[in-house]
Amino acid sequence: MHSPSEKAERLVKRLKRRPILLIGFLAITAVMVNIVLFVYIQYIAEVRSTKHFLEAQQKIISSDVIKYLDDDNSFGIFTLITRLTSAVPHLDNIAVYNSKGLYMADGRVERDTITPDSSNIVFRMPIVDAAGEHLGTMEFFVSRTSIVAGIVKNISALALLNLLIIVAGLLTGVYLSQRMTKPIADFSKLQEENKQKHETRMENLTFGLAQELAEPIEEINRLTDTLERQGVRNQEIMSIRSETFKLAERIGEFVEYSMPVKVAISEMTLSELADFIRAKSARYIRKNLITAVHCPEDVSVSIDKTKFGKIIAILQTNSLDAGAKNAVITLSVVKKGIEAVYEDDGTGFGDADMDKLFLPYYTTKSDGSGLGLAVCAVLAEAMGAEISASNGDTAGVKFRIVIPSEVKELT
Repeated sequence: MHSPSEKAERLVKRLKRRPILLIGFLAITAVMVNIVLFVYIQYIAEVRSTKHFLEAQQKIISSDVIKYLDDDNSFGIFTLITRLTSAVPHLDNIAVYNSKGLYMADGRVERDTITPDSSNIVFRMPIVDAAGEHLGTMEFFVSRTSIVAGIVKNISALALLNLLIIVAGLLTGVYLSQRMTKPIADFSKLQEENKQKHETRMENLTFGLAQELAEPIEEINRLTDTLERQGVRNQEIMSIRSETFKLAERIGEFVEYSMPVKVAISEMTLSELADFIRAKSARYIRKNLITAVHCPEDVSVSIDKTKFGKIIAILQTNSLDAGAKNAVITLSVVKKGIEAVYEDDGTGFGDADMDKLFLPYYTTKSDGSGLGLAVCAVLAEAMGAEISASNGDTAGVKFRIVIPSEVKELT
């Protein structure tokens, strides 16, 4: 027979051990659940993030793809999608088909229609011009293996974190076992504090998920495609097309504004740069914007022509929105390198707007995103360039871009 004091002592020891065992068990269970949830959530999030990024990239390059499709230029398409394939994580290949479903090109030179297998996730995105005309399809092949490999790489960090959680849980168990004699009121207070923390975490999680769950543009476009194939083509359909196209453009602008800019400098003559801009400007002729490019002198320069061309394209789009019919680009050599002056005959800006034009989300248009000129500023900064704006002498607006460059006389 045990005395009451011995029974009480044994009870105290059991009470001290049980919280440790309970919390240790819960910690190990939490580790297993966390790993399973981590892998699942990371996989879903990575697939969704990759899809959203590809949608944005597809909208960014769609104008060039449309031009190449119009010209039946398979090599141009191949060059474009090869760069994108190598730049986007987990992207295994891209295939482009014309409006008749005929194979045009892919990033791996398969030279024929690509049949997806279980190792790839395939995202099919229509190629649609501003008028809503279906011009073709792009298929993005995302590697499941690459996604899983990236997740597995991160699991080691998660395992270490959960090990710390177990240690923290055991230490917490020891602490709680020593506090068993505290009043029940303290325990209730602790429960209430934990409940509030849990509710706060759930609110943050819900808010984060709400931000992620935007309506998929691809699904909207697919539905409108289906309706049009069924003979439904009215003002509402065209409005949906227009709005989804604008939304895709906004997402593309946001991605472009947010992504780090990699500058690729190459040597070329100033006249070659002028020819490059003329070729890029040809597509705006159909939109009634004539762009003249002047190059009074010819020298060898160093420049990222793609980034410079993107800046000019944004300025041309703004000119169209401002009702301009003509634009003039003058390329010249200055002390710092190259100066490009862009002028149009549009409506221009108010004096109060000049200091804010390059701020993100500042716009003078009712349906503008406020990111176009902000992207110009980001691209210019990446090239070490300076960009400024002023109203034209008689009408329109004048942009001045000074790009640092090594200038060499032609021999």
